[in-house]
Amino acid sequence: MNKVFKTASAYFIIILLTTLPARGQQSSNENLGILSLDDCITVAQDQSAVANAARYALIASRWQYKSFKADLLPSLSLSGDAPNYNKSIFSNVLDNGQVTFSSRTQSEAEAELSINQNILPTGGTLSLSSGLTRLGIFNGENTYLWQSTPLVVGINQPLFQYNNLKWRNRVEPLQYKIAQKEYVEEMEDIAQTVTQSFFDVYLAKINLENAEFNVARNDSIYQISQGRYNVGSIAENDLLQSELALRNAESDLTNAQIDYDRLLNEFKILLGYPTDVQLDLEAPEELPEISVNIDKARQLALQNNSESLNYRLNEMQADRQLDQAKSEASFGLSLNAQYGLNQTSTDFADLYNNPQNRQFFSLGFEVPIFNWGKQRAQINAARNQQREVANSIQFQRRQFMQQVEYTVSQFLQLRGQVLLAAKADTIAQRRYQVAQNRYLIGKIDITNLYIAQDEKDSARQAYIRALRTFWTGWYELRQLTLYDFQYNRPITYDL
Repeated sequence: MNKVFKTASAYFIIILLTTLPARGQQSSNENLGILSLDDCITVAQDQSAVANAARYALIASRWQYKSFKADLLPSLSLSGDAPNYNKSIFSNVLDNGQVTFSSRTQSEAEAELSINQNILPTGGTLSLSSGLTRLGIFNGENTYLWQSTPLVVGINQPLFQYNNLKWRNRVEPLQYKIAQKEYVEEMEDIAQTVTQSFFDVYLAKINLENAEFNVARNDSIYQISQGRYNVGSIAENDLLQSELALRNAESDLTNAQIDYDRLLNEFKILLGYPTDVQLDLEAPEELPEISVNIDKARQLALQNNSESLNYRLNEMQADRQLDQAKSEASFGLSLNAQYGLNQTSTDFADLYNNPQNRQFFSLGFEVPIFNWGKQRAQINAARNQQREVANSIQFQRRQFMQQVEYTVSQFLQLRGQVLLAAKADTIAQRRYQVAQNRYLIGKIDITNLYIAQDEKDSARQAYIRALRTFWTGWYELRQLTLYDFQYNRPITYDL
């Protein structure tokens, strides 16, 4: 008895610790009422820490994509130097070869306003600029010189070289699309996780209710057994068996209460609530009749699932690396040209009168002659990496399609399994009632009664587990295809 008392005391302390609010956590004691599975999923997707992290990840990807889109548009910039001051002594060589030292004091300030536009098809840059420079010379009488460039048109164009902007235009939209799909998948993963935890808590609740029922029923049976033993209608063994069943039921009740409290608190944290709020779970709703076509599911998974889109991205990245290796190993040119107007004057008012032409042209080139086969090695490495990626993705895509087919095939059988489990649960409940009535009138012994009781509890647990498997499979199918087959529409979530 002392050991039993210590065990019960320990369980009581555990229950007390798990239900007390953490230090520094505000106690709300809010009663949320009865929540259905859909309610719990909505709450978790709205306020849980995992959902918030997924939103921040998508927002970051959105801003990254907007940054790329800005690279395709004209950019306006202002650059220059604030007035700088320079007073120094420098050496000067005269015509007769004599070296003298002179001093100078001057300041210079400049500003330039430019518009730059990246050229997507060619990878070059087109620019328009206008600038102004003032030079101040302080030697006796102060002198100021002005220089203006009213308008300069320039182009910088690599020829036969790797076009990074073109590849970014292919990769960046796909990366952003993957981020959007991953966000939806994360929401569906939350739904799947909440579903699993929901049924874990609901099963613990059913176990607790069964344990309470069994304690009350076994107590009655023990009282009846004592009366029968006193009048000599049953043996002492049957009396001891009924008492043992009662004590085991009381122990099961304590364990069921601890397990329920623990799972319920973990479920509250998953939903984003403190553990001191009050809530109860509604019995799972009836199963919907959902028809899923395997071919359609495969097609939707290829179109929508981020894993499938990542296959395309990896192939694209491999092609990009091969193109870069080929470009860097081949003949390359770089064209730079400018045409515009400029003028100088000591008077700012005459600075823009009769401007002179300003022209600049250069054509740089680089021809690889001999580097011990480095470029060839880089090309072969990139080409074989491309082949490796292609073969690996082909295998992964087949595995992915097999997973989709298996998930659909399994899901199509789950509803029937739930219906069978529900029927078995009904039969087990009825059988226990019959066995109990027969025991009360002395038609069966206590052993058969306890067998019926165990089968009753096992059938109820099996039914809840079948429901858990069905709804978990449903959200797994949704996550794979990002499609709601119940209402025939794509799955989307707003930020």
